[in-house]
Amino acid sequence: MSTTLRERRRQMLRDEILAATQQFIAERGFAALAMDELAARVGISKPTLYNQFPTREDLLAAMIARLIRDLFAVAAVGEPSDRSPLDQLCDLLHASVVFQIQHRAAAYQLWLPEVAELLEKHPHSRDELLQAQARVLRLAEAAIATGEVAADLQPVDVIRTFSSLLCFPFVGGRNLPPTDDPVATADLVVRIFRQGLQAPATHSDGGDA
Repeated sequence: MSTTLRERRRQMLRDEILAATQQFIAERGFAALAMDELAARVGISKPTLYNQFPTREDLLAAMIARLIRDLFAVAAVGEPSDRSPLDQLCDLLHASVVFQIQHRAAAYQLWLPEVAELLEKHPHSRDELLQAQARVLRLAEAAIATGEVAADLQPVDVIRTFSSLLCFPFVGGRNLPPTDDPVATADLVVRIFRQGLQAPATHSDGGDA
């Protein structure tokens, strides 16, 4: 069934609000988010904003669900693929790093204590995160089973390494310039991830030093 022009405009406005919310939080954190300031940033009135999202919590829950979907959609994780499990994890990590740098969307936000509390009150958004985590877990288990990952590692080791590299790729600061090449940064992150999961190289006793 085709959508009406009004419905498309409403969805475009919601997307714009969620994108602005994501950027606002990346810049200043969850606690600083104010509905009136967000409305001004988007260029709409507060009543229009509340018409889309009745409460601040509703807005944050929708933003989190959108961030999760975007992070996973860019790499199509979970779709039928002829790529190996580790390759799929690397594809997800690469695409997610590029996405975060380009959109200033920090995945670390998903694991903040206030987010966990918020998600408990919004089951749909909570389920989005749990399903995403389950997909990564299945790939980690499969990568170990196929021998792509060192045998002494457990799925939780793979996930923690993945999450550590994923969380804040666009970081900058007084002594650290912002990333200006998202793909190159993602390439480096994936190389570190892949090499770190492989079994250490062994050397024969008679080999050269």
